Amino acid sequence: MGQVWRAFLLVVRWSNVVTGYMSALLIVFSTFAITFEVVSRYFFRAPHDWNLELNIFLLIASTFMAAAYTQEGRAHVGIEVLDSLLSPRWNWWRRLVADILSAGFCGFVSFYAWRYFSEAWEGGWVTDSIWAPRLWIPYFFMSLGMTTLTLQFLVQILDEGILPLILKE
Repeated sequence: MGQVWRAFLLVVRWSNVVTGYMSALLIVFSTFAITFEVVSRYFFRAPHDWNLELNIFLLIASTFMAAAYTQEGRAHVGIEVLDSLLSPRWNWWRRLVADILSAGFCGFVSFYAWRYFSEAWEGGWVTDSIWAPRLWIPYFFMSLGMTTLTLQFLVQILDEGILPLILKE
């Protein structure tokens, strides 16, 4: 069990780092695309109809892909004032309950996001614009991001919550 758990932890942490850095690259790419649009529109009077949707897709992908990486460092918005007011034991329980509730919510969203992705893929859904990119693309990144976030919460629940409690006894 110990070796399997360590291997699972390594895979989850590795995937968090990979998706986190890919997210950063997508933001950089989005910045270049926006700059290209601004230069084309204002200096050459040649706007593009695809740029807005491309940037929306890139920012959706980067947001969802960075979620697990951010959660791994517990860098999401939290109520830090409670850390100083509560004892370490109550803070442990607060984090455990928050992680369990968050994992349940993210797992629920992940399940339905994968179903939505599947429908978009099979149905050949596209946007209503002239460019008409496939809608499975943002749905895939939503699904992937929520799945990795759910896995990160499960790692935190077990690694920081339940396993230390079991091994302590």
